[in-house]
Amino acid sequence: MKKIFTTLTVFAALTLSAQNLLTNHSFESDFEGWASGPNSAYTAPEIVTGGAQDGDKSVAYNAVSATTGFYQTVPVTEGEVYEINFWYKSSGDETDSRLWSIFRDASGAAVYTTADATEDEFRTNNGYLPTAGEWTFHSAQMPAGPGAVSLEVAVRAYTGGNASFDNFAAGIEGTLMSVSDVNEFSNLVKMNTVVTDKLTLQLPERATVNIYTMEGKLISSNRVDNGGSVATSSLAKGVYVVTVSNGYTTTTQKIVKK
Repeated sequence: MKKIFTTLTVFAALTLSAQNLLTNHSFESDFEGWASGPNSAYTAPEIVTGGAQDGDKSVAYNAVSATTGFYQTVPVTEGEVYEINFWYKSSGDETDSRLWSIFRDASGAAVYTTADATEDEFRTNNGYLPTAGEWTFHSAQMPAGPGAVSLEVAVRAYTGGNASFDNFAAGIEGTLMSVSDVNEFSNLVKMNTVVTDKLTLQLPERATVNIYTMEGKLISSNRVDNGGSVATSSLAKGVYVVTVSNGYTTTTQKIVKK
């Protein structure tokens, strides 16, 4: 059978690069590197496997009974403008979740950048995240004020709300991955879209290759090198969805099993 190679389309239009200051940004290592807080009344979110915006896992709060949330602290440099990006889903009464981040000085005291709290895009000004049933991208930018040495990258969920989060990025504005960076990865990943015994891939680097049914059920997950392949002989005839992730961005393509 003649193999037809096609360039993958972009699954995550904006995501993160190696300049991301956060660890375990997409929760593939569960909640490692993150903490619930800022006090003991806050609880860690549920780790959800499957249906993530990027990779296999995301986190979620479902019908929370009181204000809760989680965060990760990263180092910053005074005077630099920082950007926080993430993907979310949220539902309830329109007051269900939001970004709630803050710069701090060496003593742990809050460092406010704006005199008017409503102008702080990391906190009040972003308001509540709009209701979203599908993964939705959110981004905010703020300068690190005088004496700032750290940034708490934090989100909250509120009473009665449902909120899911995935694929966070935090870093100096302009250093996070752009659309052109994502497109470059996409353009370098190719595969045969009509398969019998195996799916063969051309990759710029080792990547995770997942195959899903059209209903979203995960069929197989493999780490694949450039020129490697995934066995497909056991698949029933039909259409499947393949995702390819390098840990920073994910691309997707439909294939047909003959």
